[in-house]
Amino acid sequence: MSPGLRSCKRLVLVGLSATLIAAGLGAATTKPPIAGRDVFSGKRVALAQFAGKPVFVNVWGSWCDGCIAEAPTLVRFARSHRRQVAFLGIDTEDSRSGARAFYKRFDLDYPSIWDPHAILAGAWSRGAPTTLVFDRRHRLVHRIEGSAALAQLNAALRRVTR
Repeated sequence: MSPGLRSCKRLVLVGLSATLIAAGLGAATTKPPIAGRDVFSGKRVALAQFAGKPVFVNVWGSWCDGCIAEAPTLVRFARSHRRQVAFLGIDTEDSRSGARAFYKRFDLDYPSIWDPHAILAGAWSRGAPTTLVFDRRHRLVHRIEGSAALAQLNAALRRVTR
């Protein structure tokens, strides 16, 4: 193959890749599945475990002031609606000891995926705290950025349980 033909093929491939990414069809837009090891138990947890049930996924970190502020509201909300929806956390950019102390401080009882390098959090949110709301088919239908207020959680609940 001539050097000119190789360069032409390379240029076409680069152009095609740029076009696919710009159109939203490239690998750059693929989000990883929400799954990983629970920060407390070490067991594998995943959004897919909650088949047929709406799921609230909260991105948090023990270092995050907004996460600390919303934690009591989230805990009460999750407990009072556990028959209607599932709750799952993504603990991002945190130490295991920090996360465990946060769990104990707020008496959390739902699992959280440990995401120390913000791979999941970076793909699914613009920062902590963020609450992602998935419907029964696990399609993302709502996002609460910043500390979640009870009124926002209730509105999201109505949306996924109607």
